[in-house]
Amino acid sequence: MSTPSLGRRIRNGTLLLLMLVVLLGAFTLPRVYRLGGAIRQTLYRNYVSIEAAQHMHAALTRLELAERDGGAGAALAPARAEFMHWMDIEDHDYTELGEPELAHSIRADADKLFGEIAARSPDARHDAEFTALHTRLDDLTAMNKAAMFRADSRSAELGRRLTYQFAASLALVLIFGAAISWALGWSLSKPLIEVAERLRGVGQRRAQVRLGPQKFAELDAVAREFNQMAERLERFEKLNVDRLMYEKSKTEAIIESLEDGVVLIDSEGSVAHINEIAALIMGVEPKDALGCPFEDLSSNHPHYLRVRDALRNLRKAELASQRIEVQLHVRGRDHTYVLKPVPLHHDEATPLGTLLILQDVTYLRDQDRARANLIATLSHELRTPLTSLALSAELLRRDGTLTDPRQRELLEAILEECARMKALSDNLLNLARGELASITVQRERLDLRRIIEEVVRRFGLQAEEKHVRVTERLEPVPEISGDAVKLSWVVSNLIGNALRYTPEGGQIEVAARPIDSRVRLEVSDSGPGIPPEIREHIFERFAQYGRGGIEKGSAGLGLAIAKDIVAAHGGRIFVDSNSGAGSRFVVELPAGGTR
Repeated sequence: MSTPSLGRRIRNGTLLLLMLVVLLGAFTLPRVYRLGGAIRQTLYRNYVSIEAAQHMHAALTRLELAERDGGAGAALAPARAEFMHWMDIEDHDYTELGEPELAHSIRADADKLFGEIAARSPDARHDAEFTALHTRLDDLTAMNKAAMFRADSRSAELGRRLTYQFAASLALVLIFGAAISWALGWSLSKPLIEVAERLRGVGQRRAQVRLGPQKFAELDAVAREFNQMAERLERFEKLNVDRLMYEKSKTEAIIESLEDGVVLIDSEGSVAHINEIAALIMGVEPKDALGCPFEDLSSNHPHYLRVRDALRNLRKAELASQRIEVQLHVRGRDHTYVLKPVPLHHDEATPLGTLLILQDVTYLRDQDRARANLIATLSHELRTPLTSLALSAELLRRDGTLTDPRQRELLEAILEECARMKALSDNLLNLARGELASITVQRERLDLRRIIEEVVRRFGLQAEEKHVRVTERLEPVPEISGDAVKLSWVVSNLIGNALRYTPEGGQIEVAARPIDSRVRLEVSDSGPGIPPEIREHIFERFAQYGRGGIEKGSAGLGLAIAKDIVAAHGGRIFVDSNSGAGSRFVVELPAGGTR
């Protein structure tokens, strides 16, 4: 036997209610219509009888008045015709019991009266007969009025009966409709409540949440789909659990394979995972640390205490995105570790915890120390020959034996380059000592255009030997406030780099022009350009690159020092270069001594 359809039940109930309403209308409307028609017909015929009696009264009154005036003979014919006309209407409009006899009596008396008036002399009077006829007409009027009042009472009574019948029928329809609505509502709500309860069970991860057979076909289809969905969800959950376990194992294997220490701290501050490297660095046991608050691992090992204090300092200083280095003695030697906490977020407002990374940068710091020692040694060793060379050139200039202007020009260039190299050596030594960050500037009013011209003139001989054409495009620029020696060194470094990377037959352009309240210096070359991966780091210390057989710079410090000098003057330096299309270095300095 097939399951009944909910839609069929609702449709049948609605049709049954509609049928009851139609039956109620079929029972009530004809009665109301017949009642109205009967009342209307009765009232109309009674009204016609009353109107006929009034007109007959009027005809008799005119004849009576004419008789008193002696003109009854002349008035008899029209009065009689009018009276008989309305008498004929009354004869065809009997509605009440006794009305035909009364009407015949009135007709007979009227005929007798009219005959006597026609037969007697004009002076004769018939007041008694007129009075008797008026009385009979009044009785006819009273009879019809009473009939009208009785018809009104009957219609009121019939209306009340119809009202009670209609109200009772409507009450029955309403009761039946309420019963059908309640039955349908209960039939719908009960399985829906069961579905809601089962869905709540799915949300609470209860096992074997299923719906049983339903009364209606639609709800039974919903139950089947729900059961299939529950089965799919159970399979999907099992699959997700297996996948999560796989991903967890894979993540743990990746973390364990890292050479850096990794500690995963959950949102409550407890250690969710720690690899062996991190445990070795901090001197704790992984099994003892798991599940314990990182702030209290029940360990007094100095490495753990230093890492914990460093992490606290980062959090207090709101430097969670920064790094801090700690020195720890691990495996028989000093190691340098970069401590970096990485916040983990599900979204911007929901933190998941912190990933604490202990990156071993000992090799990098060893390289930095070796490089600093090398630079300090080279700088120290360069000071002696530079001092000797500068002293010899100075003695040669004081001797006065060089009279050729060209020779004296070369001698001046040697002295200037020795001074510049000595300054570079001092900067290298300061760099090795960690003192380069504080560059002192001896400010004075300077004409940047004159400094550029002097530096270009010093590089003229090198440019000629390399067959590189150096052009100047110098506009009048306002004076600036700065250190002539250090700014001259910046210009020399930019032009020297351009000469180094510009091939034979190339071109270098040196330009200067004012821009708003600043002075701009541009050094452009037709060299191979700077690759994008190098361009972002070109102003960092020890940044070097060689391309197309071109020799690298001396130490990779020139642009880093130039950037610090320009920054000390309140300006900025940047590069605009495309690989294979040359380079353009731009220096902007505040004009008029503003900063």
